[in-house]
Amino acid sequence: MSLPARLQDQALTPAARRLVAVASAVVCAGLVAWAGAAPAQPSASALAPAIRIGVTAPDGDVRVETLPLEDYVARVVSGEGQPRAGAAAQQALAIVIRTFAAANRHRHRAEGYDLCDTTHCQVMRPVLSSARDAAQATAGQILLDKGAPAFVFYSAHNGGTPALASEVWPGATDYAPGDAQDACHDEPGWSRTIPAADLERALRAAGLAGRLRGLSIVDRTPSGRAGRMRVDGFTPNTLTAHEFRMAVGRTLGWQLVRSTAFDVTKTGAAYQFDGVGYGHGVGLCVVGAGKRAARGETAATILKAYFRDLVVSPGATTTLTRATPPGGPVIAAPPAPVPAPPVVSPPVAPAALTATDIRLTLPAFEEHDRALVLGLVRQTRDDVAARALVKAPEVLAVTVHPTMDAFGHATGQPWWVAAATVGTAIDLAPISHLRQRGVLESTLRYEVAWAVVTPYLTKAPAWVKVGAAMLYASPLAATPSEQGRVRCPSDAELLRPVSGGAQREAFLRAERCVRREIARGTRLTAIR
Repeated sequence: MSLPARLQDQALTPAARRLVAVASAVVCAGLVAWAGAAPAQPSASALAPAIRIGVTAPDGDVRVETLPLEDYVARVVSGEGQPRAGAAAQQALAIVIRTFAAANRHRHRAEGYDLCDTTHCQVMRPVLSSARDAAQATAGQILLDKGAPAFVFYSAHNGGTPALASEVWPGATDYAPGDAQDACHDEPGWSRTIPAADLERALRAAGLAGRLRGLSIVDRTPSGRAGRMRVDGFTPNTLTAHEFRMAVGRTLGWQLVRSTAFDVTKTGAAYQFDGVGYGHGVGLCVVGAGKRAARGETAATILKAYFRDLVVSPGATTTLTRATPPGGPVIAAPPAPVPAPPVVSPPVAPAALTATDIRLTLPAFEEHDRALVLGLVRQTRDDVAARALVKAPEVLAVTVHPTMDAFGHATGQPWWVAAATVGTAIDLAPISHLRQRGVLESTLRYEVAWAVVTPYLTKAPAWVKVGAAMLYASPLAATPSEQGRVRCPSDAELLRPVSGGAQREAFLRAERCVRREIARGTRLTAIR
């Protein structure tokens, strides 16, 4: 059976076409990101009636297309689902797709739209009549976690055993499945033999360095999938099986290592992979949902099989909950009742009246850190502006969120992101969270540096923006020269890394490239 590209994997991985700064001990040692639009927390009764999609053309250019929400859902069901599956399966998938859109609609706000049309978000195709029927039948319905849109996933085929999100992305929110064994457990497995030279090429393209001398599975996840892989001869010599699969898929094609539910054996100058399933296996299984519908299950029953503890909101009239797109009308309608109370966050203290240049909002229980944060932000702002020879922003707005859930809902960022900067507005995870990870100062410095320098780099390539922010985030008083050859990272290496290690390496090369150009006497704003 031919499956659409989107079903190969729905990844909460470092993202396509969005710059996400994965920290290292040298740079931030934490995980940070930036995006772009006013933060807003979606609720069951407040979904945008229209959604802005970044549509990628064959030449790589992106145009923004505004679609009514239900038209978008229908197009994604057409792109992600099984065209001949029963109505119940199509409706269940429509609800999951709409939930994903609601929970992640800030994912590409930096680029001026909500979601993309690639596997990083959700793939769209021309609308099929069955998909339109599914969207209309479930209009406004989403899956709720304590009254807010749940961070749900879906994949093509879980191999018969559902995986938890934390097995693929440690720290992600887990939603327990209702069935330990899925309806697609009797689907045939797959077997592929891949030459060692091809695997070596894929790992190098992912940012690892070395020669492949051996490949083995170190451990397995609770659902029996490969957990960590050992790649002898490479640096680093371990990576997760998910990262390994991403590396192989992006370079050699997604039909080879179809999932991480595999065994691997060496056969001469090649490695044989024997496995089951297609995709990461988290959340709703499209093949399994189709089989459940064929045996008479309803959409509600299908959803309970994959998300046991989540509830489906009633259909609701949608209302605009974000800034109106340029030139777009404001559309509003009365919201429907919410079946569950919204998430209640701890009280947030108002910003200090004396700090007019830095508007700092802190949770009440972290007020004791106000002077520390204000001092660090102000010092970094002035230091970066002086070193980069640019004018500092007149006002920086810094919001520290009380919980990681509150941060995620406000910014639309996934679990592994700890900060998000939009223009001169910086959103941060709880200070206690950053301090516990030892990245409070490095994260703040990086975000402030980004806010100060990137307004002067609007026409610069991604590596210049990343490298400049990293360079000036360093507390060094002077900029050392950069000697020797260095290959500046491509957009793909920065935007679609296969692992945190690969992304850190690309970010460090970006910094070296900026250092080199400055050492040559090139003005920051002229670096290309």
